[in-house]
Amino acid sequence: MREGADACRGGKRLLAVLCAVAFLDFVDASITNVALPHIRAALGFSGQTLQWVPSAYLLTYLPLTFAVGISSGVGAKLLPKLGSRAVISAGALITSGGLLLLAQVPVHGSYLANILPGLMLFALGVGPVFVGVTTAANAGATADRAGLVAAILNSAQQIGGALGLAIFSALATSRTNHLLATGASVHTAATAGFHRALLAGAIFAAAAALISLRTANTREDPMEAGHPAAAGDTTATPAPAAESSSASIGI
Repeated sequence: MREGADACRGGKRLLAVLCAVAFLDFVDASITNVALPHIRAALGFSGQTLQWVPSAYLLTYLPLTFAVGISSGVGAKLLPKLGSRAVISAGALITSGGLLLLAQVPVHGSYLANILPGLMLFALGVGPVFVGVTTAANAGATADRAGLVAAILNSAQQIGGALGLAIFSALATSRTNHLLATGASVHTAATAGFHRALLAGAIFAAAAALISLRTANTREDPMEAGHPAAAGDTTATPAPAAESSSASIGI
């Protein structure tokens, strides 16, 4: 029984990591497709060359997905010790620091020296945030409400992602268009637009860290949150045994 429970927990952890990676890939591919027309105009790519941009972008994104998986596992181990409030707050602050680093990337910066450090810091923070938020949202949910809680959480993530993309895209576009109107080069204007969007993202992440300090704190195992029925079943199991013992003495 214990070996089966351990195997089940390991499978759930693996599934959670795979879902997080799939979600990040979906969001990232969507952002890339939205940015393709601007990339083509700024870099002067042909239609054939532009087809390689999503593949090259996802390859440079691989370190982030692996780092998110590792940091999610670390966050899952820290949560029973520190609580969801501390895990979410610390993760959001680390995420904010990563976005601030990315907001400093120069126009002619390189991937390894200027972009990768910010991506890694961002990944180290966002993984524990995912784990902490999911655990806190499911903590205390009864078995008949678990599906409803999961649906609300997923809807909030989808709506929040779409709203955030709209806000940050508008900020970046506004800044870029303003600089282009003043005579700045395309590369300078585009980089400045990204800087403003990333800075706004860092402010949002820092605000999330503050808001998390006012949320409920739970120390439940991330794989057990939202499954209180299991504990109820263990307390109810002696009843059939009592009935059988009564029947054996003829009562």
